[in-house]
Amino acid sequence: MKNLLLYLFISFFTLSTIANLAAQQADDNIDKANTYKQQIEDYRKQKDRDYLVPEKTMLTAELMKDFKGLKYFPVNSKYKISAKLTRLKDLPAIKIKTSTGKVSNYVIYGKLSFHIDNKPYELSVYQSARLADEKRKESALFIPFTDKTSGKETYGGGRYLVLDNPKGDLLIIDFNMAYNPYCVYNPNHSCPIPPAENDLPVKILAGELMY
Repeated sequence: MKNLLLYLFISFFTLSTIANLAAQQADDNIDKANTYKQQIEDYRKQKDRDYLVPEKTMLTAELMKDFKGLKYFPVNSKYKISAKLTRLKDLPAIKIKTSTGKVSNYVIYGKLSFHIDNKPYELSVYQSARLADEKRKESALFIPFTDKTSGKETYGGGRYLVLDNPKGDLLIIDFNMAYNPYCVYNPNHSCPIPPAENDLPVKILAGELMY
């Protein structure tokens, strides 16, 4: 009888401990999610404030008069994604057309491989062709892309991401940080048009919406 009572006590204590740890983990996850969401929202608010400053804005003077803030999809951590970067050795050159009819020279620095809803996708990442080779590892990665929201919820000419170049081959793509080309707000800006190879066959319901 004593052994049975001891067994029941230990079992109850163990289950209670596991339940408490699970609850604590859930609370920690909620706190992290709330902190992440707040960081993104704070960044967006600061960007709105910057767009009201003539020296910082990308808006025309006419748009500034009635500017009430940029528009976004709600923050969604689903679109904060781990990706693998495969660097290319020969750095193939590519000419990317711009919104003003000009051409910008880039190199394809590498390929990003990642999954959304368990389906594989790939994006090319670019750097300016003018960069010296020794500067490439410390220079940012430019990712112009289109997706199934382009021309509907988002700008038809695609959106951009800029990522830090990782020391290794793993990085985070956060589509919540995807932003519109500046020519959306001022036609004087010459904006690279995303190459066809960076057209994602999926809706990216994150980041900046059409203004």
